[in-house]
Amino acid sequence: MERKKKTSGLSKFKALLKYEILWNLRKRKFQAILLIIIIIQMIAFIVPMIFSSMTGQAIQQDPYKALSSPSGFFIFLIAIAIGMNSIPEEFEHGRAHILFSKPVSRSLIFLAKIAAALIILTIAYTILYLIGLGLSFAIYGPQDYIVFSPILILGILLSTILYLSMVFFLGAVSKSSIIAALGSFGILIGLSITVGILGVFAGQAWIADYIPSGGQSGIIVDNGMFIQTGTDNLGVILSQLAINPNANVNVTYVTGYQLGSPPRILYESQIIPISQVALRALGVASAYILPLMLVAWILFKRSEIKE
Repeated sequence: MERKKKTSGLSKFKALLKYEILWNLRKRKFQAILLIIIIIQMIAFIVPMIFSSMTGQAIQQDPYKALSSPSGFFIFLIAIAIGMNSIPEEFEHGRAHILFSKPVSRSLIFLAKIAAALIILTIAYTILYLIGLGLSFAIYGPQDYIVFSPILILGILLSTILYLSMVFFLGAVSKSSIIAALGSFGILIGLSITVGILGVFAGQAWIADYIPSGGQSGIIVDNGMFIQTGTDNLGVILSQLAINPNANVNVTYVTGYQLGSPPRILYESQIIPISQVALRALGVASAYILPLMLVAWILFKRSEIKE
């Protein structure tokens, strides 16, 4: 009897998961944003070729080019495309009446939404990586450390889940897809402006390492690769950590500004082990993901259906 219940629960989860995956894949917003990101990624590879042919300068070989990730803004857009309707649309379009009347717990529904998002994101990022890998080989020459590509994709997933948790939280609070999307944009823009002001006028740019952002700019001392230290760049951070756990990063911080003609921004550099950069980025991502998802789950469980 107990075995039958477990099987029944698994069957319910599979049915919910299939429903969520198909529903997300059919959304025009997700299809459009994914297409835009693919086009922009291809343009980013094609432009250097055009510039090279116009100037006659050869493109410098880059064996790490494939181990790069979409910018934080594109990661944010994908999270918006998947997450903004995931919870609110159940209430906005009246599906909650039908869904919650089924013999399945709200916790299982919420878990299926998260699992479906992870599966779709994994497929999307794998496609983006394969396109980037092919273009990297064609333009920048042989690529090293391709074996670490799953770590790259895992890191990009974690970066996206951070923003996804924010969208889920706002969606569960407001039950409005518009508020979930615009609220997330507002938070992202507000954080960016705050970090910029604090960095230049108060010398507190380090705060960018402790909020969802690109963090600080730096260069890996061992191979000269450009890297950013924030949660948006977890894919590159973790893959470079796997390649060389003992690598160091020369990180540049904004410390203030100096009046003059013209005024100039002041910087200072610090050498930080990449292991420390990775642990901090993982810790910060977890510190946002876990409470935001937990509160979103609690609110979803307790949501009242209004006629």
